[in-house]
Amino acid sequence: MWLERVLRAAAIVLLAVGLWRFTRPVTPAEAVAEEAGSSALADALARWTTRPVGAVYARFDSTPDDETRAWLAALRGAGARVGWGGDSLVPTALALSPVRDPAGGVRVAVAAPAGSRIVVRDALGVLDTLRSIGVGASLVTPASGDVLLAAVDRSVAGAAHTDSLRIGRVLVLGRVGWESKFVIAALEERGWAVSARLALAPDRDVLQGADVALDTSRFAAVVALDASAARDGPRIARFVRAGGGLVVVGEAAAVPALAVLAAGPLADRDAGVVGALPVNDPRRGLALTAVARLRPDAIALEQRPDESVAVAARRVGVGRVVQVGYDDTWRWRMSGGAGAPDAHRAWWSRIVAAAAYAPGVARSTSATASEPDDGAVSTLDPAPVAQLVAALGPSSPRPAHARPGRDTRLPHWLPFVLAALALLGEWASRRLRGQR
Repeated sequence: MWLERVLRAAAIVLLAVGLWRFTRPVTPAEAVAEEAGSSALADALARWTTRPVGAVYARFDSTPDDETRAWLAALRGAGARVGWGGDSLVPTALALSPVRDPAGGVRVAVAAPAGSRIVVRDALGVLDTLRSIGVGASLVTPASGDVLLAAVDRSVAGAAHTDSLRIGRVLVLGRVGWESKFVIAALEERGWAVSARLALAPDRDVLQGADVALDTSRFAAVVALDASAARDGPRIARFVRAGGGLVVVGEAAAVPALAVLAAGPLADRDAGVVGALPVNDPRRGLALTAVARLRPDAIALEQRPDESVAVAARRVGVGRVVQVGYDDTWRWRMSGGAGAPDAHRAWWSRIVAAAAYAPGVARSTSATASEPDDGAVSTLDPAPVAQLVAALGPSSPRPAHARPGRDTRLPHWLPFVLAALALLGEWASRRLRGQR
């Protein structure tokens, strides 16, 4: 009977202790502080969520995914002190933009510390390896998938390529001749859809394509090769101010209606360097009517060694104007080296692309990022370390009070189990004595 009274009293005390422990808020000073590495972090997060913790410290071997970052931020919001560290995490950011080119492609820009080795890959494998110069590196690639990853050490930034461009036609205005022939050929070979009006005589033109209204719903850019574009000056100006692009070449920049759009007035004509066409810098062999003085809002895109401006650009309204000083670029294609046709084609495509109106078109993507070969955690976060700092604050040294391992404190359910055992013991004792 004495044992039964002790067991009943113990059960009452244990129930009271259990209720008190279950309902009493635990202060941070009383809670356990733990740390966990990337491999054990999933289990630790579940444990830290169900048991009170005063401070936790996460050691990251690679950039965490969105779920892990949000879980730690929620713990901090619940009152826990959350710290993190990761010596192998390098601040990295990735940006993707479609290229204004009928051949397509993606411009990949990666921000990383100077000297970093950057590995760019898509779903099929590695596309290229870059070395960061200054604040980062960039490349243009015909990406085969919708998702691209950029890895710097164990930091992996990822982004989905969800935009494409609508590229309209290019209208070429000039005189019948070698220059117009080969400019049109270069653009068409690259994939541009070209309309043309070439002056053959004062009252005779050679037309390619239908003579339709010049607006941004049909055309991306106008290429004015010479002064024959003067009769279209007012409608070209309206087209540019509405967002269209204009490439004005040589003497076309002196046409009054186009001169107000050009990057600057013309300098004297330079005949170019004799014999330079077949060598490594063939444009030095082309005649050049340089931009004498850039307008305040214009920028130089290409300069010769004597700092004369060969190509310049400016914005007019919402449109873009590129001024080219080179004359007779067909000589480069015909008299250059073995790769001259390809180089001529690519150069003209870049010039037109720099001015072209190409509105973005959103496209859906169902691609998912695959895990890189180096085992780093993949993510579609374009700036994973920056997002980690925004969510949890800057990284910090490992606190001295943090300890690895599981929580060894008594669980909250233990007093209730002991109380049940005490009541079971009392009942067994009474039955042994013949009592109910």
